[in-house]
Amino acid sequence: MFCPALGAKVLTNCHSDHSPLASASFESARRATRKVLGPWRELKSAALALGLYRCCRFVSKRSRARNACCRAGSPTLGSLRIDGCHFVDEDNRIVLPRGINFSGLSKVPTSPDGATHLGGPQFYEHQDVSFVGRPCSLAELDTHLQRLKDWGFNLLRLVITWEAVEHQGPGMYDEDYLKFLRKVCQRAGDLGFWIIIDPHQDCWSRWTGGDGAPGWTLEAAGFKVAPELHTSGAAFLHQENGDPLPSMSWPSNYDRLGSATMFSLFWAGDQVAPGIKDELQGLSLQECLQGSFLRAMAAVARTLRDVPAVVGFETLNEPHPGWLGTEDLSRPNIGPITTGESPFEQIKRCYGKGPWASECMWAKAGIWFPNENKLQDPGRFHCNWMQQCFAPFVNKFTTAILSEMPHALIGVCPPAFGKESLEAYPETLHPQCFWAPHFYDGIVLLGKVWTPDFGIAETKPGEKLFNLLPAPPVCPVIGLAQRVESYKEQLRQKCDFSSQKVPSILGEIGLPFEIQYVGLPGSQPKDSEETLNEAADAHMQALEQIMLPHCWWNYTPENSAKRGDFWNGENLSIVSNNEGRAPASLIRPYISRCSGMPISQSFSFQEGRFRCEFDVQEQGESVLFVPLIQFPSGPKVSVTPGVEVFADFQSQTLLIRNGQYTGRVVVELRKETGAKKRKNDQK
Repeated sequence: MFCPALGAKVLTNCHSDHSPLASASFESARRATRKVLGPWRELKSAALALGLYRCCRFVSKRSRARNACCRAGSPTLGSLRIDGCHFVDEDNRIVLPRGINFSGLSKVPTSPDGATHLGGPQFYEHQDVSFVGRPCSLAELDTHLQRLKDWGFNLLRLVITWEAVEHQGPGMYDEDYLKFLRKVCQRAGDLGFWIIIDPHQDCWSRWTGGDGAPGWTLEAAGFKVAPELHTSGAAFLHQENGDPLPSMSWPSNYDRLGSATMFSLFWAGDQVAPGIKDELQGLSLQECLQGSFLRAMAAVARTLRDVPAVVGFETLNEPHPGWLGTEDLSRPNIGPITTGESPFEQIKRCYGKGPWASECMWAKAGIWFPNENKLQDPGRFHCNWMQQCFAPFVNKFTTAILSEMPHALIGVCPPAFGKESLEAYPETLHPQCFWAPHFYDGIVLLGKVWTPDFGIAETKPGEKLFNLLPAPPVCPVIGLAQRVESYKEQLRQKCDFSSQKVPSILGEIGLPFEIQYVGLPGSQPKDSEETLNEAADAHMQALEQIMLPHCWWNYTPENSAKRGDFWNGENLSIVSNNEGRAPASLIRPYISRCSGMPISQSFSFQEGRFRCEFDVQEQGESVLFVPLIQFPSGPKVSVTPGVEVFADFQSQTLLIRNGQYTGRVVVELRKETGAKKRKNDQK
């Protein structure tokens, strides 16, 4: 049956758990009019093109006026709000956003080129920079956004930095950048994306080995923004070290003098450096740093407050406590990536080597006496960072953003690693807050290897071995199926640390695309494409089976085989040299909006089979994203009797209408193969 209102076939009463599966296929046609699969040249075949024309053939003028929320690329994607543990749209349907971090290169300026392999004097001229053109130029924006839309993404975690907004000095905002950012968000909204603003940082700033804060913040704390930060050991910089860069060396900066000092002052400068004023404004160091950050992000919210696509902000990417929580500064910190030195050893080693503009700030604060080489106050940094520092900051951030954008959702991003990442949030979150943790497989990320037969998983806090002994922090995982199960358990654990009934969006998950396969002795070798697809599929299976909204890290338009993401040797972009990476496993069908309660979903890209279940109690419409890359000739659709299915081919979606039916709805999609496909093509 053809439905002109939707420009599609209606697939009715196709499935029963106790009867043979009936099916329906996409219509045939004569030629291609659209190629939605982006840069994958190998997929631009005549068969796919014909399949796409079949879609366009039924799109009449009348059909273009159909329900906008059924269309990918709709200019009116609609609102997004929190209802209990779920995100819901304007029709109170549960939404499972599928997001992408855009872009990995937004961490550094366009002018001068901030790629980390480029050093020289201009790197230290921190006031004269511009981030206009991040995540990409306006001329290229539509191309990248349409590609992401065609791949099934509907949420952008839009990467910005404090430096991009306020690099010239305290209170001096880059209006050109803010105007550019507004245009980016408006265009993304026109193409049907929700946007969450990500105030990104890694290791505090570019001059302490990462990105985020402007250079003047270091000067406010008494540092010189100069090569001495690297030569003294206060930071480890790609710009100064050059190539080759030790793999994943940048996180060690969290444990170095520069980054650790700045974070300690940002969170608790009034405690660890009482009475000391900043070098620029005469404020306390904590107010100078934290207050300036909050005001800068409020300025961003003010700029974007009337852009409907911008639905929220995250607090601060992967916050780090610095040295806060340390019981004794003379003892080394224990963590996944450290220098092995105690904070006091670092303070002493860097003293006299030039990172400070004048006096060592920690000597000025009375932490130690350089002349006596003596640690005076080893316990000053001891505190409950989550309760005393992070929770009050979240409250201040929420107030600052909501004062400018009252409808905003606030994503609370906890620490990515360390003991703080395992702590429950101690306070009741604002009703507009959601939990936004990150997850990476440490072996894959740090070792750049994929070991399907063996992995390491974090154990639950307080877990016991044989109900007797405390479990170690990690445990082995054997076999690919168990790896997926361990991913699911770790993801649940990450989200449960909020200790409250709030929804979650996994802010980051991803893998380096230069990973190598490492199997058991005697196992068959795998090529890079097979390895990438297997690793990505394991991550995606875990996410979709627990139905966790997420934002994959990342999409960097400039990514190249030689330089990766152009930031500290990372290479995690899902596109490189204008070609998609691991599309077979990353571009998948999923429940986009559910008029009832989603129960389960699963997909096998090897078999071309997707199955989902949800319960409905009243009349409504649910939406599935069905990518043509997985079903180039259209899927065979099987559905519970009493339920109608409308295929919207242009947006690669299926609209599920349950009408008067209530109860469990089961939808199965299968790829057409062989004789059945040829028969349908001849119709």
